[in-house]
Amino acid sequence: MTSIATNTRERLDEAHRMQRLGEVAALEESLRHIEGKKGQADRLRRRAESGPAGLG
Repeated sequence: MTSIATNTRERLDEAHRMQRLGEVAALEESLRHIEGKKGQADRLRRRAESGPAGLG
C-alpha cells in the first residue's frame, strides 16, 4: 500500500504542475482513502498481534 501512496503522490505533484485541477481533486481524495485503509490495516494488524479479545 505504501507504493500505491507514493505513486499517487507523484501523480498529484505532476497534476499540480500541469494545473489539472480536476485530477488534483481526485488524487487528493484517493490519498485520503489510501491513508484511511492504511490506518485500518494497522489497527487490524495490532488487534491480531494482541491475540483474542476478552479472553484474559
